[in-house]
Amino acid sequence: MKLTHKLCGAALLSVIGVALAVPNTTKAVDSVKDGTGHIKFTLTDDGTEITDPGSETTITNIPDVTNPGTFGIMAVTPLEFETHSVLTAQTTRTYDASPFKANAGSTDPDYPEFDVQNFVKYRDIRTTDVHKYSLSAALTQNFKDTASGTYLTGSELNFKNIDTTSLDAVAQPTGVSGTNKLVANADNSLPGASAEFIRNDVADNTGAGNIEMNFGRHTLDTAGNSVSLTIPTTTSIGIGDYNAVITWTLSETIVPETPVTPEGE
Repeated sequence: MKLTHKLCGAALLSVIGVALAVPNTTKAVDSVKDGTGHIKFTLTDDGTEITDPGSETTITNIPDVTNPGTFGIMAVTPLEFETHSVLTAQTTRTYDASPFKANAGSTDPDYPEFDVQNFVKYRDIRTTDVHKYSLSAALTQNFKDTASGTYLTGSELNFKNIDTTSLDAVAQPTGVSGTNKLVANADNSLPGASAEFIRNDVADNTGAGNIEMNFGRHTLDTAGNSVSLTIPTTTSIGIGDYNAVITWTLSETIVPETPVTPEGE
């Protein structure tokens, strides 16, 4: 339908006169209309497939691999200090953890057997602008022989050559400790003190993604000497099968650092 306006005679002249009398300062009214945009991100990796970042080969035999959702620990390699003669234990007090044997015994070419450094893999893909977190650990059960109930009192776990890798992180996390130590409690029935391995205290998305904290690198021949167990000479070592529990915690809450007071103050 066409809309028309007919002005004639004096009426048209009147309109023209008004128009000429009005100063030419009138601004056009802005026309505003919102458009839309769309993008969607989904989680296609549930965290239960663990790969070696160096070769991207899948590792199928890490125990207790879990789906952490958007924030949590996926996998921890078990620390294997192997079997030793009790007769040499009186003089040898430090033992290195072996590299983790990925896909041990496999003859499948898609999942070959290979050595990899021990590691802890975790994820932070929270929908947030700030990805602050800390990763810490404690020796919550000291090395104990199940049959006799005897502990390796005073045990220490020492970690070195610590670094992080990721295939998808915006940037590697900050505050990564190059070395760290977990000490058993003097009272073997109680957990030892917690030690902080990563302190990602940032104001941006640094450290977001799937992160692997490594202890040495199998490509650098440091995978077999980056985690060690030390037993004090005062602890008697007898025949036994000793097992420990190391509890790792990924926390959104960062405990404020205690300021160091200079001596004499």
